[in-house]
Amino acid sequence: MKFVKNQHLVILDVETTGIKAGVDKVIELYMLKIFNEEVVNEYYSKFNPQIEIPLFISNLTGIYPWHVENSPKIDNEIEKIKNFVDDSVIIGHNLRFDLSFLNYELNKKNFNELNNMTLDTLNLSRALLRTKVKNHKLVTLSKYFKTINQNEHNSKADVLTTYEVFKHLSLFDEIKNNRSIEEVNKFLNSTDSNLKNKFNLQNIPTSHGVYVFSNNKTLKYVGKSSNLRNRVNSHLSHSRSYKSNKIVNSSNNLKVINLPNELISLIVEQRLINKFKPQLNRSGRIPRNIYWIKLKSNKSNLEISKIELSKNTIFQIGPFLSYSKAKNFKNFLDDRFETVKCKKNNSRKTKCDISILLNSQCACIDSFNLEEYNYNLRKKLDLFFNDTSKEVKRLNDKLNAYSKEQNFEEAQKIKNYISLLQNFLEFNIFREKITSFDKQTVKILENLNIEISNTRVNLKIELSDEDIEFLKIRPNNDTIINFYSELLLILRFIRNKEAYTIGR
Repeated sequence: MKFVKNQHLVILDVETTGIKAGVDKVIELYMLKIFNEEVVNEYYSKFNPQIEIPLFISNLTGIYPWHVENSPKIDNEIEKIKNFVDDSVIIGHNLRFDLSFLNYELNKKNFNELNNMTLDTLNLSRALLRTKVKNHKLVTLSKYFKTINQNEHNSKADVLTTYEVFKHLSLFDEIKNNRSIEEVNKFLNSTDSNLKNKFNLQNIPTSHGVYVFSNNKTLKYVGKSSNLRNRVNSHLSHSRSYKSNKIVNSSNNLKVINLPNELISLIVEQRLINKFKPQLNRSGRIPRNIYWIKLKSNKSNLEISKIELSKNTIFQIGPFLSYSKAKNFKNFLDDRFETVKCKKNNSRKTKCDISILLNSQCACIDSFNLEEYNYNLRKKLDLFFNDTSKEVKRLNDKLNAYSKEQNFEEAQKIKNYISLLQNFLEFNIFREKITSFDKQTVKILENLNIEISNTRVNLKIELSDEDIEFLKIRPNNDTIINFYSELLLILRFIRNKEAYTIGR
């Protein structure tokens, strides 16, 4: 291992409550410090995440809430962690994931991020073992190299396995004679020589835009980037992912289109995916339907409908861009207002089994007054949606109470309700601002080369005749579903990029 000689190496691995830094938390960390193939130090700790550990995570890692209830918070250990790493070369498997969590915690405490030299065994495996293993999971590599440690999702075992895998990968001819980490990473990020002549890589800009991989006239994959050159090169590098490998192997043509900004790139990407439905794009497609939650005068149950305007509707809310979102919100309202769960037929003298089981009112009994019930429910719903701030406060109070009681199951339920309500309100308030041409919102969109008119998102872009012919897209979308989907894209973008308050 010439390229790491006389350098301190820190091999690390974290276990977490989920996959998103800032939302999920670290529950375990192991670090092993190596110098010239000798262990010189180690660090290990479990952490109390102060949030619920999902059951599937506990089953995966073997770490249950009672294992960490007396463990330190990572906040109190983060300086020690940073000092342990110091200026060492950091090695890990899918290292970007681990560092995203550690750097988040460092930022919280106003420490500098870990900007050390790094080497990712996942990238090494992709470059050196592409045709030799079925995937590049750590357990797969452990079996391939016949290392001793093959346990997954235990930080200490994963670190020991990562180190063994790293030593085996370092013996490959492609990298063993490199003189530095920089040279190894340069090799990993460089374009695979087998792909250099396959695609036209001349004059790819470093600007915003979309790129399209295709095979003759069939689109295989559509992507967007704020730096087209870097993103395209990542698909063609020696360390390209399994998905990127599928994309380039199934394609024989590459097209890039320069666009004014990131948001327009997002919208154009979605429109292309929706129009052409490329085989290798799993996300970005516009939903087929939108949904509404309704209360009808002739029914006792809240129902989900694809039709915005329908007969007998006395109350409705929406739109929802998926059936699952509508269903989850309906479940929240059913729980909040203890609505009837059975189907009305007024043929019984006693409550039905469903109402007894769910402890709800019963529409089946002949004494049930549908008109009165719907009048009262509608009144409650009107009051609720006229002032939702009270409900958000009520839910937050319940969340705090359940958290203090360590009733994590109920706390998670309330947390989900808060998220449902806030997301629904945020989107609909934004929709109102858009359609009423709120000055602040209009100004933001103008600066982004976007205007809204007649329930359409208009993009102020200039495409060459060649681009128009190739893509066959128009500047305007054409359905209300497209419109709502693009509004959601715009909302998420400006919420993250602009000092913009989504509120009444």
